[in-house]
Amino acid sequence: MMETVVICIGSDRVSGDMLGPLVGSSLREEYHLPCPVYGAVGDSVNGINLEEYLAMISRRHKESRIIAVDAALGKGEDVGRIRLKKGGIKAGGALDREGEKIGDVGIVGVVAEEREPKDVYATLLGVPFSFVEELARRIAEMISVALSAAI
Repeated sequence: MMETVVICIGSDRVSGDMLGPLVGSSLREEYHLPCPVYGAVGDSVNGINLEEYLAMISRRHKESRIIAVDAALGKGEDVGRIRLKKGGIKAGGALDREGEKIGDVGIVGVVAEEREPKDVYATLLGVPFSFVEELARRIAEMISVALSAAI
């Protein structure tokens, strides 16, 4: 059976960008997934160290299926929604970075509405922690159930 790796992307210093680290912590501490989980509160995978993690994962987990989790901004009606993306995600989507796609499956939580003029950092700072925490809880549970069903 193919190994699954989960990479949870985001900064644990900005409430709106904490989605990934919160999901990672929950998967490690609450669900005890039987697969590698990279990125958690206090051990985040972010724009500073993302390339290092990706290189390490490609060396250490060559034949693995990768699930990537990140926060994003979106339309007002999409705030609070969870999006599944076949073929992975572009990390830093909330920060408007253009990079390579990460993962075989992407899970994106829409944490706030994208506004004009774009001040992504201020928008992410203004997202209530309790909202991100609840969204992260739902995503972690979803991943846990999906991986348990696959075993």
